[in-house]
Amino acid sequence: MVGHPGRGVRRPTGARSLLVRRGVTVSEDAGLNVYQIAYVCGGPARVAMVALVGLYEDDEIAIALTRRRVTVLDRASRDPVRAAAVALIPDAGRTLGSVLSAVAASDAVAEIGRALRDRGLLSGARLTALWASPRTRITRSLRRRIVAGLPTAPDDPRRVATMGSAGIGDPALRQVFATADAELG
Repeated sequence: MVGHPGRGVRRPTGARSLLVRRGVTVSEDAGLNVYQIAYVCGGPARVAMVALVGLYEDDEIAIALTRRRVTVLDRASRDPVRAAAVALIPDAGRTLGSVLSAVAASDAVAEIGRALRDRGLLSGARLTALWASPRTRITRSLRRRIVAGLPTAPDDPRRVATMGSAGIGDPALRQVFATADAELG
């Protein structure tokens, strides 16, 4: 349980600075990358969204805005999450919703969650809404701190990681991701 220092309550390893130092943004305090921020704020689906938005903005994939079909323009990705996304898209393309689902279920995204759990920044169970464990409280605190340190630049990937589709700067692309559905053809 997380408690007050000096009362014999043990803090999870690595989480102490998150609780003790208030007012410091998450990037300065926890050293989270954009995918880790996305995982904490929105889970695996948000990580997939951040990767696909980044691939689109870097002209590595194309998204047909009307049909929501994703095609690969450049298959050379150094980032493991982006590489997983590109590998899941065949040459003929794939619908955005199905790509988002597949990337969210990929090993590269699962590894991000495991790393966050190992650092004590994410709870291991999904049934935490009724009983707030110390890790659940740490994750909630971390989420609040991430939102407090949100950058103002509309093209910053941390906005997408934190806010989801609402953080996408391009209005047309924002609409596509806001309405992405695996059932669209």
